[in-house]
Amino acid sequence: MPYFPITNTSELTPWTRFRGAVRHWARPAWDFLFPPGCLLCGCDAVDEVKLCPGCRSQLAGPTSPKCARCAAPSGPHLDTEAGCIHCRHEKFAFRRVLAWGVYDGLLRSTILSGKTVHGRPLVMLLADLFLNDLLADLLTEPFDAIVPVPHDWRRRVWQLHSPSETFAERLAGRLQRRYAPQILRKPRATPRQAAAPPSVRRRQQRGAFVVPESLDLTGARLLLVDDVLTTGATAHAASQALREAGAADVVVAVLARASGQHSARAS
Repeated sequence: MPYFPITNTSELTPWTRFRGAVRHWARPAWDFLFPPGCLLCGCDAVDEVKLCPGCRSQLAGPTSPKCARCAAPSGPHLDTEAGCIHCRHEKFAFRRVLAWGVYDGLLRSTILSGKTVHGRPLVMLLADLFLNDLLADLLTEPFDAIVPVPHDWRRRVWQLHSPSETFAERLAGRLQRRYAPQILRKPRATPRQAAAPPSVRRRQQRGAFVVPESLDLTGARLLLVDDVLTTGATAHAASQALREAGAADVVVAVLARASGQHSARAS
């Protein structure tokens, strides 16, 4: 059986649990006094995930066929079990990618806003939309824990908020699955990849992630979570570290699948 530390409510400090309880009980009264508006445009007509109909329609979800392996948009009636033109000749350490939308338009700008200090509510919103549309796919994938793709410590200090961690924590909470952010670390910084070709991205990410030697991942089935996937270089390097530590299977979940022309600031 694999062993790795798990983050759960029993490990939270008393003060953190107290603040969570206060937020839980005060939320209905706060929403009554100050009705929540759309998280993107601020208008009053919102649905269950706090989006107005206009913004909801612009946040394009899974409307077109996708590659069964890398989740890139593909043409209808194509067999992509072995990959598509984007990934057929790639060797990935992960088995498949689950992506909610295409990294473009309003979804792209929302993800970029979600990377800011105050972006946590936006990432939680997108996580809920991901679950609403891809829950059936997630339930067909047996996994032992949910692992966010980490940043190096310098970026964590500068960014303060990690979209991958927020996304992973939201999935774990709603799915009642284990959330394990401690098992994957990024001890060194890597260059920004926006303008780099795939071969350079892979070279930059090689060996960037590690699993602590004290952890035993033998046989573990893991859901690796990030906000955006472009070439798959980051997800491959992170998955490779997990597999080398003994993980039996890695599936990747992302909010959006980016193409080359929309890769700015994407992973």
